[in-house]
Amino acid sequence: MNATPYTVFSAGLLALTGLADAALIASDNASNYSSWTDGSNAGSGFSPWVIVNNNDEPNIFAGTFLGDSTQGAGNINSSGTSFGMYANPTFASVTAERSFSSSLDIGNVFTFQMALNFDNGVKGMKLLAGVQDEVFSLEVGAGAAVSSLNATLNPGPGAGYDYGGNDAVLDFVFTIDSASSLLYEISRSSSQGFQGVLFSGSVSGLTESISGFGLFVTGTDAGGAAQNNLYVNNFAVIPEPSSLLCGGLGLLACTLRRRRRAD
Repeated sequence: MNATPYTVFSAGLLALTGLADAALIASDNASNYSSWTDGSNAGSGFSPWVIVNNNDEPNIFAGTFLGDSTQGAGNINSSGTSFGMYANPTFASVTAERSFSSSLDIGNVFTFQMALNFDNGVKGMKLLAGVQDEVFSLEVGAGAAVSSLNATLNPGPGAGYDYGGNDAVLDFVFTIDSASSLLYEISRSSSQGFQGVLFSGSVSGLTESISGFGLFVTGTDAGGAAQNNLYVNNFAVIPEPSSLLCGGLGLLACTLRRRRRAD
């Protein structure tokens, strides 16, 4: 029986979907893990996690765990779980850093999600180049105050905007624009929908390739409330989307040509 044009087109779309999955340069999420500790690595395209905390000091509670992000913030879960970080009270700290298996190339896109709620302490992320050189950072502190390196706030949310809060989810997208520059976009969404792009712009003058990233929590309120935690998940590095699309469209065209020859 001859295939209809719809059948052929559907087959091409399935091939395109498979290409997108196969094209991931790096990928990891919390559902790959049974525990999240220093040296663990259940993803692909990343070096092992380097996790440091001062939990061994008296009256300090700091560390990492796997848990349901909706218990304290927005939903970024994969199979019901996310990476979680805690550090309380004052002077408590935890950092989780990770390198890419190879530095990012021009056109690569690095994405991940972050969920946070109470704005006590300091919680955030940083992007690293070369050997631990910090080229971008964003952190949320008390009163929803935001400190950053090279991040520009978009007009709209305004001063005092609650960057965390309830079930907020922040989506981070970094695109390597050239050998010396990158583009960034950080947007916010929640159960109420998409609230817009908070930060976007470019960082230029880079002298080294993007090599990794870091996450951190310090000095949240005592008591260990889930709303004080920082949650992250769904890390990925993909090629330039346009090149992926061109490859997929080429694959679809080949599928159609083969079908016509068979007819």
